[in-house]
Amino acid sequence: MPSWAIVGATRGIGFEYVNQLSSDAKNEVFALIRSQKTAGPLNELAASRKNIHVLETDIGNPTKLKETAGEIGSIGGGKLDVLVYNAFFHGDSAELSPSAFAGREEELENYFFEPLKVNVLHLIHTVNAFLSLIKKGMERKIIYISSPSGDLEFNRVSELSTAVGYSISKAAGALVMTKYASELKSEGIRALSISPGWVETDAAKDLITSPGAFEVILSTLRKYNPNVKGMISPKESVESMLSVIKGLDESTSGKFLSHKGNLEWF
Repeated sequence: MPSWAIVGATRGIGFEYVNQLSSDAKNEVFALIRSQKTAGPLNELAASRKNIHVLETDIGNPTKLKETAGEIGSIGGGKLDVLVYNAFFHGDSAELSPSAFAGREEELENYFFEPLKVNVLHLIHTVNAFLSLIKKGMERKIIYISSPSGDLEFNRVSELSTAVGYSISKAAGALVMTKYASELKSEGIRALSISPGWVETDAAKDLITSPGAFEVILSTLRKYNPNVKGMISPKESVESMLSVIKGLDESTSGKFLSHKGNLEWF
């Protein structure tokens, strides 16, 4: 029975991963969340599908993560096939460019380092905590949900000068995954950074609440791809990503790909 751990499974893309994977009774799905307070829909789904296990954990606490790995090992026979790290932190001041922080140095430190904690440091904590389980799995795959914001060429072509902390942290996270791919290649473990596309999630909607924000984002994305029409559904995004993950092998391990399996981010 293939086993999957989805980090950040309460809503949006993470929830959709749990939903699609658990629809196949052959899959064992571990939904890792920060708090039960916002896990109502997830718990409802888990109540109807016995192959879903909802576990609270703290990705910033290596000791707690190791305890969670122990729980997964106990339930899943001491192994884990695929780890999907979907947790992320965007941060405030997303509308500011680097020079806009002149005279706002303290704000810059918070804005810069907080995304790095979740999107990079906690990623490493999480992978390290589950690595012994992955080594015993059949699939042996580690997946990092990233963003085109972390791609240098996308930033250059789209002229995206804002979202500084988030973009830098996502680029750093992708590099971490490349290093894992190199380190673990000889053990048959594959690592991949993958962008879900522009997905209609609550987090995405939060960024377009101001008048005209959607048009501004759309015009930015169209500098890179003139054919972008709007956001895609979590269902479409996850279906596409699962297809890419299924095909992940030594030739693509360590890469940063789109949900289409290439560099077409949208």
